[in-house]
Amino acid sequence: MFCRQLARARREKGMTQSALAQAVACKQSAISMLESGQGEKLSHETVAKIAALLGVPCEPESAGTPAAKVAGGGYCPDAACFSNVPYVVADDLLFWPRPQPAPSDGRHCAYCGELLERLCPHCGARVTDGACCPACGGARVTNTLPPGTDLATWAAQRRREIAEWRSLLS
Repeated sequence: MFCRQLARARREKGMTQSALAQAVACKQSAISMLESGQGEKLSHETVAKIAALLGVPCEPESAGTPAAKVAGGGYCPDAACFSNVPYVVADDLLFWPRPQPAPSDGRHCAYCGELLERLCPHCGARVTDGACCPACGGARVTNTLPPGTDLATWAAQRRREIAEWRSLLS
């Protein structure tokens, strides 16, 4: 999904893959790989430069520093879990799975107890950090909100709730 957002933003700006590649000092083939869902083949810095140039957030607002690898290679698939930080990109609600805190048994979410996912639910690729699978572009955590929900307002409120909840843990 993130890869598709980048491709859509590039086209909306009227840029070719070659022009974008030149602007961020990489090869056109790297842009092509990124847009086809192979973002893991590019450095985080290059992807961040591309996203910034196109005006696409690389990670949710107020999520802090870039996410580390998801602890134990797993993430909680429950959209209601406080380990998943919501944000909106081009009218799509995405959830950024945050690392599981220690001590976790490595099989279950330390926040809600749900069984952790270790593979992409869409294509079976191994889990890396991020809201979407770099192999297929599919969202890791499924949006379960009812249709018609104001996504941006809901996501902002939910991030405030998560921040308040986490402050109570410290």
